[in-house]
Amino acid sequence: MTVSPLVLLWLIAAPALLGIAFLRAIGLRWADDRLGYVAWAWLSGCLALGASLYAYLQFHVPNWLWWTAPLFCGLLLALLGTRRSSPATTTTPPRAGKGLLLFIGAGTLVALLHALAGASQPCVWADEGTIWSLKAKSLFCEWGQPAEFAAAQRFNLHPDYPLLDPLLQTWVYSQHGHIVHFENRLLIQLCAVALWLAFCAAVRARVPGWLACLLGGLLLANDDFRLQCRLAFADGMLALGLLVAFDGWQRWRDTGAPAWRWLSATGLAFALWSKNEACLYAAAAALALLLPLLRAGAPRSARTRAKALVCLLLPLAVVAVQWQFNRRFDLHNDLFGANPLGKSMFTLFSEQWATHVPVILERARAVLLALDLAHGAFALLLLLPLLLPALAFGAELLAPTLWLLACLLGVHLVYVGTFLDLQFHLDTSYTRVLFQLLPATLLWFALLARGILRPHAGAPPAPAELRS
Repeated sequence: MTVSPLVLLWLIAAPALLGIAFLRAIGLRWADDRLGYVAWAWLSGCLALGASLYAYLQFHVPNWLWWTAPLFCGLLLALLGTRRSSPATTTTPPRAGKGLLLFIGAGTLVALLHALAGASQPCVWADEGTIWSLKAKSLFCEWGQPAEFAAAQRFNLHPDYPLLDPLLQTWVYSQHGHIVHFENRLLIQLCAVALWLAFCAAVRARVPGWLACLLGGLLLANDDFRLQCRLAFADGMLALGLLVAFDGWQRWRDTGAPAWRWLSATGLAFALWSKNEACLYAAAAALALLLPLLRAGAPRSARTRAKALVCLLLPLAVVAVQWQFNRRFDLHNDLFGANPLGKSMFTLFSEQWATHVPVILERARAVLLALDLAHGAFALLLLLPLLLPALAFGAELLAPTLWLLACLLGVHLVYVGTFLDLQFHLDTSYTRVLFQLLPATLLWFALLARGILRPHAGAPPAPAELRS
């Protein structure tokens, strides 16, 4: 891999600066959480950069002019941010001890070293080459010829997959002026580093340093986390989006500050534009939120409801854009019949229930009870609500517990309706798909542990909007 230092600096600086402008626009500052701010800026900056490039594609701007996309987007975000000047919270985030800071720094170095190691191989094999990079190359080379672009997607294993990962790779192509096979992973690999920082910030804010280190160690030692650092897969991006959405939502519940609600919506939008599984997780979240709303009572005024729902415009816009793109080029999902069998997941589900469920349950038992995998956190997700129902289904954790349980069930039901050979599908994707939920599940455990360690602290106050 050979790259000019100036090009490398620009590749990273553009999304980073866009992210800072984006966070300012929604009301978040460095002082709100210095560690989390770095991760949130990278996530929101990549989302803003992807949206800018998509707009340039729609207007058929030549890719040699794509370097201007961050400039226009940054100007727009700067204008939106001029009216916000105060931090999202009035309380100072907990200070990390020297030991925890050293651990976080060491973990960041480990993640970067894995990213560097991944750059030793060209991005042409497996899913990163046949799904993500293939679509990125098509966007870069064939966008001006719609028929050629659509035809090229016949070689894509999942032509309907979301665009954010390919757009970030296309950004790298455009700044080099040609296709590259090593550096194109860079922004996606840094999303894995951002996942590490976002996770550390989330758990540090809830539990003591020793427990934060323990939970961080589980994530850092996970094989699938290291895989996301090395390759251009979008599973780490999805995990990052879900984690930030969950963390932001919890911070909004604790403080009532609208900026956290916007951060949560941004994380959800990022997840939805990363992988299709995010639609399942978003549907599970919608269902999980219904029961707490019914139990606690919905906000009284229409104005309050509108404030809570307006943030959803961002993830809904992502879904609409992706749907329009797939419809335009006639790109279909294999779970809904676009596969060699010509059968949808629902048809196969009814046909394969008896044969697939025992195999899936056995794989789940082996993975969730394996001592060398951090996926044992899912065993805790299944067990602790039975042992500690008052905490797991209390006011603070009812919705997250229901959400994660619904997500875990949904993932396994998808395998029941797979058109692929089941053993092959499980061998090649099971732990990687579960990893998408792992950081959020570990954060759920941290929230549960906070309730155990501080039993007399009481539940956090309801958001200001809900107290009106």
